[in-house]
Amino acid sequence: MRLWRDPRIIEERPIPTSVGEINWRKNDGQPGWLNYWDLKKKFRDIVDHYRPDIIHAGPIQRVGLVPALANVHPLLSMSWGFDMLQDASRNAFWGWVTSFVLKKSDWLLADCHTVKKKFISYGFPENRITVFPWGVDLDMFNPHQSGFIRRQVGYEGDLLIIHTRSWEPRYGVDIALKGFSLAYQQCNNMRMFMLGGGSQEKFVKDFVTEKGLEDRVLFCGYKKNQSLADYYRAGDVYLSASHIDGSSVALMEAMACGCPPLVSDIPSNLEWVEDGRQGWVFQDGNAEGLALKIVQIAKNREKIAAQAKQARMKAVRDADWKKNFQRLLETYETIR
Repeated sequence: MRLWRDPRIIEERPIPTSVGEINWRKNDGQPGWLNYWDLKKKFRDIVDHYRPDIIHAGPIQRVGLVPALANVHPLLSMSWGFDMLQDASRNAFWGWVTSFVLKKSDWLLADCHTVKKKFISYGFPENRITVFPWGVDLDMFNPHQSGFIRRQVGYEGDLLIIHTRSWEPRYGVDIALKGFSLAYQQCNNMRMFMLGGGSQEKFVKDFVTEKGLEDRVLFCGYKKNQSLADYYRAGDVYLSASHIDGSSVALMEAMACGCPPLVSDIPSNLEWVEDGRQGWVFQDGNAEGLALKIVQIAKNREKIAAQAKQARMKAVRDADWKKNFQRLLETYETIR
C-alpha cells in the first residue's frame, strides 16, 4: 500500500508478481495531517478485510502514523534514517507523532545503530529493535570491468569523483560543490559526475556555471541499477556530504563496486567508513575541510587502490542484501 506517489520516478523495476498492490487512495498526493482521521478508517477497513499477519510500515511519522492511529497489530515500524534523525526533532508536534507511533509499535527496524540509539532514547525496549541495514546485490555491484565509462569519456588522467545523492538540503549538495570548487582551484586534474537530481537543481546548475566548472562537472541524470554500477566502477572516489543519513544504500553500492567513499563524519557514516581505511571522512558542513581531503587524495592517487579493496571487503561483510534480508525474515517470524 502506497500512501503517496513521489512525482519523481526513480525506480523503474516492476513489482514482483507475488506482490499485490492495493490502490486505496484516489489522490496520489501527499496527505495533510487532517486527512489522517479518514485514512485511519480506510486502513482499518482494509486490515479487517485482508487480515494480514504483520503490518510493516515506514517511515515513522508520515506513514507509520496511519496504522498507529488504526491501532492494528502486530505493527513493525521501520525507520528510513531521516525520520528519526531529523523529522523527530522538527518541533513539538513531530515529536509527539514520533512518540505515539513508537508507543503503538510492537517492534522497530533501524537501518543503523545510530537510529537504534535514537529509538532507545524514546524509551523503546532494546530487545524489540532489529538493526537491518538493507544491503545491495553484490553480484550486480562489484569492482569488475573497472573504468569502462571512464575510457569512453577520456578522463583517465583526472581524479574522478562520483556523486549520486539527491540534490536536497539534507544531503549537503552545496557543501559537495563548494568543496569540489575549492579543491579544483588548488589541483585542476579532477572531475565530478553528478547523477540524479532534486529540488536544488537551479542552485546546482547555477553554481557550476558561475564557477566556470562546466567542463569539470558532468550532469548524468538518473540511472538504472546496472548503469549505476558502471559509474561507481569508473570513479576513483564516491562523495557524500550528507548532514542526515542512516545506512545509505548509495554508500553501500559504491563500496561494493570498489569505489572508496569520501563522506561527512556523521555517526551513521562512521559505522561504515574509518578514515584512511575504507575511505576518508571530513567534518560535516565544512567545505574547506572537504576540499583539503580531495586535494590530498588527488596528490596521492596511488593509495586509492588499497582503500578500494578495503571498501569492497566491508561491503561483502556487512552490506550483502541476501544475508541482511534474513534479519527481516527472522523478525517477521518473531512477531507474527
